[in-house]
Amino acid sequence: MRDKKQIVGMAAALLANVIFGFSFLFSKLALSVAHPLVILSARFTVAFVIMNIMAVLGIVKINLKGKKLGGIIAMGIAQPLCYFIFELYGLSLVSSALSGIIIALVPIGVILISTLALKERPTKLQWLCTFVSLIGISLISILSNDGAKSYFLGIVLLILAVISAAIFNILSNKQSQSFSAFERTYVMFLIGFIGFNLISVFVLKGQYLPSVITAFKSPSFIAAIVYLSGVSSVAAFMLYNYSTSIISAVRASAFSNIITVVSIFAGIVILREKFSFVEVLLCVPIILGVWGVNFKKDTKLIETSK
Repeated sequence: MRDKKQIVGMAAALLANVIFGFSFLFSKLALSVAHPLVILSARFTVAFVIMNIMAVLGIVKINLKGKKLGGIIAMGIAQPLCYFIFELYGLSLVSSALSGIIIALVPIGVILISTLALKERPTKLQWLCTFVSLIGISLISILSNDGAKSYFLGIVLLILAVISAAIFNILSNKQSQSFSAFERTYVMFLIGFIGFNLISVFVLKGQYLPSVITAFKSPSFIAAIVYLSGVSSVAAFMLYNYSTSIISAVRASAFSNIITVVSIFAGIVILREKFSFVEVLLCVPIILGVWGVNFKKDTKLIETSK
């Protein structure tokens, strides 16, 4: 029974990350039409509306009364607030294919933060694989660099997104003891809805509403927001938060490997982005490194009993 539950948890994490992989494609489509902050405010406004409709119709239940909200609020600040600002601005400066590769480092970020915060020691194999992945991403960054300063900034922003995602993974796993998958997702989108709209109004000022109106006149923007809010936000994050209720944060984050594969496929095949054969080969040590981090099943860091 326990094994069956573990399989369900892993399947939920896998499906969520397949959905996340295609989000790079739709984010790129939206970025061709609108400012990053307009995309984020629209995405989380629509997502939050969808979740409230689900709650009102009784499809799902939410009960936050009497519960300590500090941890879940911190989780919501890490993701979506910090993560999506870093990711979307980073994505605007580099290709969706390379973005997917950098985001594949999330499992390594989870291990490093777990080591510092939870005092758990990775094995020598895990440290070696971490080093291999970092070398791979560094070489791709050098080969892909066109000499523009903005490119380096994009890499830095995406690394900050990785750190934010790693913190979210650990907090989501911890908060699963007190909050359901829907409750965690609901608080995340409440914070995203409030935060991104306030930031958008502050940064864009008088251009905010005109920018939103102009964006929604574009069919490609509407299609992107439908996917990003309804599928990649509500559905995928509920699946992912559900998975962290069953399997450990490190195990769940390991499935982010699939994001790399899906985003590279979408970038090259659908968006026709340029990605050299050497860069594709360098994806191999990155993915193998991330896989190696999660290879040893009897490591306490990998398997956390529920």
